[in-house]
Amino acid sequence: MRSRTARPEDIDFFLAQEARSEFQNFIFSSSREQHQHYIDSEDCQYFIFLNDETEAAIGYAILSGLTSPHGNICLVRIVMAKPGQGYGKQALRLLLDWVFKEYKAHRFWLDVFEDNHRARHVYQSVGFREEGLLREVVKQQDKYASQVVMSILEQEYFQQLSEKI
Repeated sequence: MRSRTARPEDIDFFLAQEARSEFQNFIFSSSREQHQHYIDSEDCQYFIFLNDETEAAIGYAILSGLTSPHGNICLVRIVMAKPGQGYGKQALRLLLDWVFKEYKAHRFWLDVFEDNHRARHVYQSVGFREEGLLREVVKQQDKYASQVVMSILEQEYFQQLSEKI
């Protein structure tokens, strides 16, 4: 897997993934105009993840907070076209490298729906820690859903790297 910066022509891929019924309760969706606005923003970075052999798009991620004076970057969204293939963990490792080595962030954080156990497990497997619970913060159809806030700090990331050597 490799990544590249997303371009406006990738928006159709984002919209197609966000429209999938199996993702409905786990990710937010944006309009074409919102995606274009965020792609153009200095505060955001979109990544497309590509299959090394076929060059086909297999996922994407959106980061925000790039202009934060506090060094806090948020993983707004990560979506893999075929969950359960191990691509999500690979994509997260690429993002961690970029966030901490290229951008020199202090903290990389996200929120994830409390009942998205697969995603929470993957985040923990690459070093994210749970910080707290945003109780019933999002209305989904006729109920409210809670989100778990997770993060990894710069020193934790680099300690993980040194332990792997």
